[in-house]
Amino acid sequence: MREIYRQSIHLIFGVLIAFSVLIFKKHLIIPLIISIIIGSLLYFLCKRYYIPIISDLLNLCKREGEEGKGAIYFAIGMLITLILIDDIKAVFFGILVFAIGDSLATIVGIRGKLKIKYFGKTIEGFLAFFMSASLILYPFYGIYGIFVALLSAMVEFVSKKVKIDDNLYLPFIVAMLLEFLK
Repeated sequence: MREIYRQSIHLIFGVLIAFSVLIFKKHLIIPLIISIIIGSLLYFLCKRYYIPIISDLLNLCKREGEEGKGAIYFAIGMLITLILIDDIKAVFFGILVFAIGDSLATIVGIRGKLKIKYFGKTIEGFLAFFMSASLILYPFYGIYGIFVALLSAMVEFVSKKVKIDDNLYLPFIVAMLLEFLK
């Protein structure tokens, strides 16, 4: 149940930030930097002290041994994408695909039966990511959107073997692939 709360927050904030990119464009960089600094401070403070509401929310959603690092990595990944990718439409879809696809892959994958032990993921989670990304990208990018959805789903599927949190690089990879369309 904890993972569903966590992924719901991941999905909601990711979608909100994606649409914020459409509205504020590159002006979102400074607020993201400030959010990362405040989030990092709160992360370290919550490790030592109880902070009402924030500590409760982190305890409700934390994974074993993580305690909020994923949220900081998520913000850093979006910041990297926003700084390095010029095409705002690609940044928007990179963040949107990641927020929705990664959340659904985890929610569906938890109950998945077809587990690939080597990658620590399930076929059902892979398909949830691929199908959601395809539904998001196809109306705007056509068959190329399906290709980007497939590549993105494959990157997410092998992410545990990379040893770098996928929150840091997956939005950038999706946006970079989409920017090649320009």
